[in-house]
Amino acid sequence: MTTQLATGDLLPPLMATDLDGNEVDLTAKVAGNWAVIMYYRGDW
Repeated sequence: MTTQLATGDLLPPLMATDLDGNEVDLTAKVAGNWAVIMYYRGDW
């Protein structure tokens, strides 16, 4: 089940892999700042 974030909600823990294969904690990277997180799914 997906829960939509509301204004003022905290970003839940969100891990991703960067282009070098390193695991990155996106939540920690944007903590205290405005951010837009885009996902590129790639080719079908």
